Amino acid sequence: MELLLTIGLLMAVGGIGGAIAVRLRLPRITGYIFAGILLSPSVLPLLTWSLVDDLNWIALAALGVIGYAIGTSIRLDMLRGLGRSIAWITLSQGFAAWLLTMMLLAPLGPYLYPGVENATLFGFYLPIAFLLGAIAWPTAPAVTIALIREVGAKGVMTTATLTIVALSDAAAVIAFGLSLELTRAFIETGAFSWTQGVAIPAAKLAGSIVLGITAGAGINGLARLLPEKSITLMTVVLGGILLAMWAASELGLSTILATLVMGFTAVNLPRGDRLGTILHPVEGLVFVVFFVISGVYFDLAALETAWLLAIMITVARCVGKYAGASIGAIVSDSPRNMRRYLGLILLPKAGLTLGLAFLARDALGDPIGNLLFNGLLASTILNMIFTPPLAKWALLRSGEARLN
Repeated sequence: MELLLTIGLLMAVGGIGGAIAVRLRLPRITGYIFAGILLSPSVLPLLTWSLVDDLNWIALAALGVIGYAIGTSIRLDMLRGLGRSIAWITLSQGFAAWLLTMMLLAPLGPYLYPGVENATLFGFYLPIAFLLGAIAWPTAPAVTIALIREVGAKGVMTTATLTIVALSDAAAVIAFGLSLELTRAFIETGAFSWTQGVAIPAAKLAGSIVLGITAGAGINGLARLLPEKSITLMTVVLGGILLAMWAASELGLSTILATLVMGFTAVNLPRGDRLGTILHPVEGLVFVVFFVISGVYFDLAALETAWLLAIMITVARCVGKYAGASIGAIVSDSPRNMRRYLGLILLPKAGLTLGLAFLARDALGDPIGNLLFNGLLASTILNMIFTPPLAKWALLRSGEARLN
């Protein structure tokens, strides 16, 4: 009963937090996170850390739905029409954020993680910076889509933005999977091993992709036997996501990559269009639960050592994203508005970033996993305060907004 009370409290306070954020002209997600922080055991004594740990499975299930939603947003018909600009910008903005984050954080390791004993550059600081660089790659699709709809933006840059965001998130999941395995191998052995650092991560990624394709094809086949937009179909899809996550977990594979590939496969097979929208009615609730729980995990004590990490992550990612997008647009001879404004539109981060932070926290454990999670959560809060207004300004200045 205690767990039910906790879930009810989180949902109620989260909903109120989201409403307050909207009144303050901030994204709802920001309100959800702040509501969770307010309920954190390190802020108010309403919950215990043991109760919070019991919520972990709910956050992971929500992450599976988020992964599926990202996968369904990548359509083959969009990929076939991609020009050089989208390919260049997708890679350049992602790798620039990754590289700059790694280059900035690795030499600052002794100051960012002062409590870690016997840490060396190649045995700890560089692998951790490599992992954080991969987590710097994604852009928040929910925030981006919400801003585009708010200003009524339509045009070449808007279409390119949606495609780049979807592809970036897919690439981020793959990059994170490789980075996490490499980081664990370096930290555990203190040296690079082709088996631990390349062969095993590659096998796990391949297994995750195969599992996702299988699950997506299965869901697509079942969907043809069920009425369109029915509760039954929604239930089957949710059940399929949870089963895919269970199978991935049991096999030691990437749960989020499996569900992302599952969504991509399901929506791109014949008659798969409805599988891309079937979960829209519950996605809002999923976002509330996931972001509030993310906020609850926030530890004020850990922030004393994570605040510098949060600032460095924010600065490195924003500079890398903007510079990388601009360079990619220039190299590919993209329109002028893409060169000037696209980088700002790609700055927001939220759900996938926190999802990857959750996975890193569980994989690395205490104390480093908790420190990284709090640093990433704090950087996400900073990001959600100032990047949505910047992205909205860029959309308005791009000439593609349709506001009266």
